[in-house]
Parts: sequence; C-alpha cells; structure tokens
Amino acid sequence: INNVETYANIPGILRNGPDQFAAIGTEKSKGTKVFALAGKINNTGLVEVPMGTTLREIVYDIGGGIPNGKAFKACQTGGPSGG
Repeated sequence: INNVETYANIPGILRNGPDQFAAIGTEKSKGTKVFALAGKINNTGLVEVPMGTTLREIVYDIGGGIPNGKAFKACQTGGPSGG
C-alpha cells in the first residue's frame, strides 16, 4: 500500500466483496482510478473511472474536449510533480 487512494478502496471491498471490485477494470488492473480534470478542458472536476479507461476517453468523452476546438497538447499524470 503506497497511497491514500489505495486505502480509499478498502471500504467498498469490505462492503461489496472482492469479486465486485475485481469485476471493474482490466484483467491486470482491477478497480477504479480517480482523475482531476482541470485547466483548458470543457468539463472540469474529479472523475472516477474503471482502470483501463484511456486518456482520450477521459479528456473527450467525460471532459468534453478542449474549448474552441483547439488541439489537445499535453496532460500531467500523478501528483504535483507528475510522479
């Protein structure tokens, strides 16, 4: 266990069981992941998606894309330092 997001999964696993948790995500990466959408994106906020969701799906399907039809240039994954 290396971060608070791991701890945040425990109540759901205890409440619903490990099989339900394992049914979400991919074969090798179970569960969900939280992302913060901020900056020049149409729909900002926190989103929780199944593991395996692509950045394209997060930015365009959930985030609504980039304002004014501009190009997507970059994203930062991870904490303040991207790690």
